[in-house]
Amino acid sequence: MALYHVHASVISKGKSPGGSTGFAQYLAREQTDQARQYARYVHRDGRVDIDLVAKGHEALPSWARDGAHFFLMADRHERKGATIARCYEIALPRELSPDARLELAADLRSTFFMQYPHTWAMHNPIDKRGQEHPHMHLMLSERRPTDDSERSPKQYFSRAATVDQDPATHGVRKDRSWQGPARLHELRAGVATLTNAALEREGFGNVAVSHASLRAQGHERQARIYTTRQNRQAVEAQRDILHREYHPWENDMNVLTWHRQKEREGIRDLSRDAMVDHVRDRFWQHDQSLVRVRERAQSIERTMDWEYSRTGRERRPVQTLERTPTRERTYDAALARITRRLGHSLGHGREDTMGHGLQADLKSHDHEQERGMGY
Repeated sequence: MALYHVHASVISKGKSPGGSTGFAQYLAREQTDQARQYARYVHRDGRVDIDLVAKGHEALPSWARDGAHFFLMADRHERKGATIARCYEIALPRELSPDARLELAADLRSTFFMQYPHTWAMHNPIDKRGQEHPHMHLMLSERRPTDDSERSPKQYFSRAATVDQDPATHGVRKDRSWQGPARLHELRAGVATLTNAALEREGFGNVAVSHASLRAQGHERQARIYTTRQNRQAVEAQRDILHREYHPWENDMNVLTWHRQKEREGIRDLSRDAMVDHVRDRFWQHDQSLVRVRERAQSIERTMDWEYSRTGRERRPVQTLERTPTRERTYDAALARITRRLGHSLGHGREDTMGHGLQADLKSHDHEQERGMGY
């Protein structure tokens, strides 16, 4: 049975020992002694120096040298008590090959986090039984730049402009959509979908994961989660029983649920690009920012190309209009109308996006949590 978990936590200024800087160093396996709040986790197996698989950072402002430097400035300049960073730990199935895990991790970042300054790392500790536990850590800032203004670190983390103020002279606004349990549930659902698609692409059609709780799935047993050494020993003592008596049946139910989801949402193309489009557009369907509108329009174009390729039909070329400054607002408004009209159908599969009305529009307009491992 494939491992699945998405753990979430928040680093707040003045409330998290070590701050986001310490966690960034922990992710990169640098100066782990400074990440005090994670020291017990880091040293739990005594092998912190050999489990780093890959690391990186993306969407940083020009002044940031790397992820650690960005979050050092965040620790310094965010106001007291403010959320500095949101942290996610996401399991990557050990059934996948190392390359497929890297690809899944990249797809997760592209789907959910790419527009936000973030740093990430993939770890793969080995337990005493010799089993791998691959997972990705990601830490992001809620501040999402919406313009090209150059800001100093101090200004970047200052308060955003009010309605009557110039945004370029104030801080980068925070995206509050990350807050709340509903958003975390949506993230977990999206991670499960991308994970199941990756497993099936690798030939593991008989293995699947589920983001739903055991109770929601109709299982009577309680989840086994350890947070202390004693608690961990109790969980490990029951591991063989869980693997033998519970996990096979639970996995079969996950596979059945995954097949039903594919049918319900019209998922037929399991390629990486198609699945990122599918999950990303559903996850961000209420975000009407220009960049999201354009993402959805591009997804529609790729969907139409895929459908024509699959059926062998010839697609007539789209007559495009020259983009000029005077047409820019009309063009963007048209894209917004298209994606708002799709709204619900964007999340219901490739086949739903092939309506004649959509084609006509495009042609005319150019288109949080308990830590530890659970079983």
